[in-house]
Amino acid sequence: MGATCVRCSRPIGEPASGALCDECRARLRILLAARAGVRRAGERSLLGALAVASVLTLALVLGLLRQFGSVAAEPMRQQHGVWQILGGATFISPVGMAADRMGNLYVVDAANSRIDKLAPDGTLLATLGSRGNAPGQLDRPTAVALDPIGNVYVADTANSRIEKLSVTGVPLGTWGSFGSGPGQFNGPHGVAVDHEGNVYVGDTGNDRVQKLSPLGKVMAIWGRSGQGPGEFRQPYGVAVDSDGAVFVADNLNHRVQKLSAVGVPVAQWGSYGFGVSQFNYPRWVVVDIRGDVYVSDSYNHRIQQLSPSGVPRAVWGGRGGLPGQFRRTEGLVVDEVGGIVVVDADNDRLQRYIPEPW
Repeated sequence: MGATCVRCSRPIGEPASGALCDECRARLRILLAARAGVRRAGERSLLGALAVASVLTLALVLGLLRQFGSVAAEPMRQQHGVWQILGGATFISPVGMAADRMGNLYVVDAANSRIDKLAPDGTLLATLGSRGNAPGQLDRPTAVALDPIGNVYVADTANSRIEKLSVTGVPLGTWGSFGSGPGQFNGPHGVAVDHEGNVYVGDTGNDRVQKLSPLGKVMAIWGRSGQGPGEFRQPYGVAVDSDGAVFVADNLNHRVQKLSAVGVPVAQWGSYGFGVSQFNYPRWVVVDIRGDVYVSDSYNHRIQQLSPSGVPRAVWGGRGGLPGQFRRTEGLVVDEVGGIVVVDADNDRLQRYIPEPW
């Protein structure tokens, strides 16, 4: 039996002829031609690279389905879109990321102990913070979040505290110190803010999540070291949905945990591995406006999308240097139409996914 198109399943003859049928390939060429045409000096055409990356992404999703069979009641979606490498800023060790309502990106540059504010196209607009332990200074930060009015919260990891800054970098508050008591932290790697301004901290070294008021007062502490529901092993990124449910990247347990708004364990998704709904040190998690959950599956070098109930919907990525390939995925943001920006950490760059209707 001959090969079939990964998009429409039409026969395409010999396997060597490609992953797409002639019709789908032509549509992809038209799409990419409208998007690209940029050529970097000394490198291959970005148009060609995007085409390869798009085909690889589709092939990966379909290949995973064939390999692991049915994993849920609803099928995984075939994703159609292009990945672009964002230029403008340079990084030494990019980690976490957040976005404001204008689409500007706030990227944690850990090695430089600062936050880079970028325009949506990746152009550097400003830097916030510098190395140190005074108010407004940072030491190897890892995560960043914004509140509804644009204030910036940073998981100041090596200082074991949370720094609150204005959008221009003016210090507004310093919460916590090293320790294991309420309001103390041990190398926090995650921070999120809900629509009421409450702050959630992935208190990594203490294997717990702390919830703080907008003024920094401890409201709740959830979790302890372990592998059971509601227990954590080095939790990293945290996210909050519109109903107040909390999602935690339970890093060393290779899973994502969902807690209710009052911290009751609701679900645990994933286990160690390389298949669909399996993870290899998941570091970051975000929730979109539909309630879908996106996981930065860091050492599988990919992004996984899950439904609100944990059903796998899509997979993007794989190890490499082309658009749509990654070397250690870290922070990510998702917009209202399904666009994604990902920190491609060991490639020292950001990548943007632009979904396209077929």
